[in-house]
Amino acid sequence: MKALKLLGFGVIGYLCGSVSFGRVVGRIVAPELDMADTTLAMPGGAELDYRGVSATSVAVKTSPAWGIVTGVLDTGKAYVPTLLTMRRWPDEPFHAAVAVGAIVGHNYPLYHGFNGGRGQTPFYGGMLAMDPIGVPVTNLAGVAIGVGVFREMLASYTLGMWLAIPWFMWRRRTPEAIFAVAGNLLFSIRVIPEIKDYLELRRSGEMDAVGTWRDFFSSYPALDPHRDQVPEAPDTTG
Repeated sequence: MKALKLLGFGVIGYLCGSVSFGRVVGRIVAPELDMADTTLAMPGGAELDYRGVSATSVAVKTSPAWGIVTGVLDTGKAYVPTLLTMRRWPDEPFHAAVAVGAIVGHNYPLYHGFNGGRGQTPFYGGMLAMDPIGVPVTNLAGVAIGVGVFREMLASYTLGMWLAIPWFMWRRRTPEAIFAVAGNLLFSIRVIPEIKDYLELRRSGEMDAVGTWRDFFSSYPALDPHRDQVPEAPDTTG
């Protein structure tokens, strides 16, 4: 019976996560642009093709401000149902099923041809509801290790998510640890195309190492203050 309930809560999370705010905001701000094909500027001037639709797409194609708005909405679609479920059933693992479902919906949205983002923002949305302190702790530690030890953009960008697993294990919260494992696996599967391109750029020497925090943040679309704003629509009258 509990397995069926977990499945049901997962479906609820999936339907919430399937709302693609990258598309919603994109259609409002820049309806003439295709958010499903984005080129990311990487350290050293290299470019990486991003095939998802998310806050990253909006930040690159419109402006960092709209990217942040999209990120907040994508975080909220996991945060709100996870938090409400936790409060209603505090002694049950249903909230973890909702959070995992939201990531699946974000990555494979029912309403948008199953082509969505990579799952990072709803991951942190779910984690924010479960453990607000854990989000900044794991993120800052991940960036510090990625920049200071590995000097890799990919490591700096993803280690915070992986550190959520030992964080929840240390806090002896089994449902949350399972959520963290599932979320990282879902994210890893979706970024396989980008990881292949990233590794090729590193092998070829086209992409520089990330030596400082400034290098990391300047390569993060939503935090780049010099990112171009929404382009004007082409003149089709003449």
